[in-house]
Amino acid sequence: MFWSIVALVLSVLLDLFNLRGLPDHEKDLEILILRHQLDIMERKQTHPIRPSKAEKLTLAVLTDKLKTMSNRSTSLLRNVVRIFQPETVLKWHRELVRRKWTQEHPNKGGRPRIDNELEALIIRLAEENPRWGYGKIEGELIKLLSLAKIAKLRSD
Repeated sequence: MFWSIVALVLSVLLDLFNLRGLPDHEKDLEILILRHQLDIMERKQTHPIRPSKAEKLTLAVLTDKLKTMSNRSTSLLRNVVRIFQPETVLKWHRELVRRKWTQEHPNKGGRPRIDNELEALIIRLAEENPRWGYGKIEGELIKLLSLAKIAKLRSD
């Protein structure tokens, strides 16, 4: 799957590179030829086309890019997106974007969580003493911790 996506991306990039060198009238003629071939294929097609995930991804990204660059409505995209409904292709793009933002990302580090009992004690100290700031609460915690250590040493 991965290599097919890489091959497809490279193919699209090579096509874009090759298109930059063509004059506009050649590009227009090529587009007309491709559209005519698609019309013929659509008439001859007996069963629906099942694109791969990589093909869906490429088509969705390119269609969304065209829509944003040209400000075309979905109905005007029908002239360009011929094999599938433009709504379907744009739905693929919305799903792609949704998966990107809803996918869980691994923890990238940061401070480890503190013990629940310690957190409850900090909250209790803050609620019982609203005038205390961070430094005072930290000092009280240090005193309590040292008292706990001393009590543990005496009990041993």
